[in-house]
Amino acid sequence: MEYEALKDAQKTAIGFLERSYKNGRLSHAYIFEGHAGTMKLEAALFFASMLLCTDKESHLPCETCNNCLRVAHMTHPNLHIVEPAKKQIVKEDIKALQHDFNRTALESGPKIYIINHANTLNAHAANALLKFLEEPHEDIYGILITDDTSHLLPTLVSRSQIVPFHPLPDSSIEQALLDLGYDQTAARLASRLKNTIEEAETYLEDEGLHDIIDGVSDVYEALLVEGTALNVFQEGLEIYLQNDTEKVLDVFIHYQKDLIYGKINNQGDVVFADSAEITQSLSERYELKDLLALLQRFMAVKASLAYYINIRLAIDNVMLELERRLADGK
Repeated sequence: MEYEALKDAQKTAIGFLERSYKNGRLSHAYIFEGHAGTMKLEAALFFASMLLCTDKESHLPCETCNNCLRVAHMTHPNLHIVEPAKKQIVKEDIKALQHDFNRTALESGPKIYIINHANTLNAHAANALLKFLEEPHEDIYGILITDDTSHLLPTLVSRSQIVPFHPLPDSSIEQALLDLGYDQTAARLASRLKNTIEEAETYLEDEGLHDIIDGVSDVYEALLVEGTALNVFQEGLEIYLQNDTEKVLDVFIHYQKDLIYGKINNQGDVVFADSAEITQSLSERYELKDLLALLQRFMAVKASLAYYINIRLAIDNVMLELERRLADGK
């Protein structure tokens, strides 16, 4: 696990845990609350490594000692992770946790249990866990991971320290996708459109996405050479309207934003960097008010997808407006 990436993604949560450990103010029970994909389990493993790491020169996990490596692989005997076997965590799962921590075979040092998807605790399991929390043992720390504390027993919440996790910043999702081998353009686009790494990966699994990106680039390039954007769109992109309308519009919207970024000299937010020559040249030919108006048109068409509209006609009209506003700006 790369803890630097985790800290970049969840500065507030990780900073809180680090300070609590450094200042000797740890709680015996925590609730990590946040939307799916906000690296709550990774943070729980970070916490376990922080407690079990044998390198005591720093309060941070060294990531290389035997304990850190076993935590990363979830094989350390002092680490117990509870997952719902089916749809629920049941009383027997909590009893197994208690039995596990009573065994003499465990190694010396802190013991940490992580209850993933704690919102699936059934009533009997929640009550069994509550009894466990009501009699805290020294050097035993629990982490309940959930999307929403409202689904937990109120008495469990009242006995725990809540640590909120926020949606990942675009930069963290983009870097994670780059680390997974995706190219810069795809990673940046997906990071702008999706809130989690998993959602972004699923988005990029569409084999037609690169063809859509190429098709949108061709439309804008046609404007540069005074070609007909409408014809280029109909020849290269119309076939994607049946199943990938939203993706087509997403790419158009972010390509249009790139023109605006070029107009206002904000290259840092550009998505399609490999098409910078096209977007920069076009941004100089359009007025800013026209670039903004066209962006609004694309976004309005996307918002209309929930209604019964003639999507081909709607996008055809935007293509014609692309040509008209460019001609008016010359």
